[in-house]
Amino acid sequence: MVVCSGFEGPELPDSITDPRFDEGAHGHWLLRCHEGSFEFRAGAVQQLEEWPSLYEPLHRRFALSMGDRLAVRVLLGLLRLPGGSRLLRLWHSRRA
Repeated sequence: MVVCSGFEGPELPDSITDPRFDEGAHGHWLLRCHEGSFEFRAGAVQQLEEWPSLYEPLHRRFALSMGDRLAVRVLLGLLRLPGGSRLLRLWHSRRA
């Protein structure tokens, strides 16, 4: 994913293959790709690389156990009844 802050330039194609960005002077940039070359102005250009495996260990300790999932399913079903929201709040306060 590429983020261009303050983009000013021509309309870009829907998909860009093999992008390469070259920085010029005073916020001018040149995008070279298989679809052509595009010159534009931007405050900054950042290429973000997604790493889902980076967050997996962080989220693991917040994962619900099988018992918790069953309790949540039952409590969400009870929300339809009067007082169901109070039961959900009580369960959640005991869990923490």
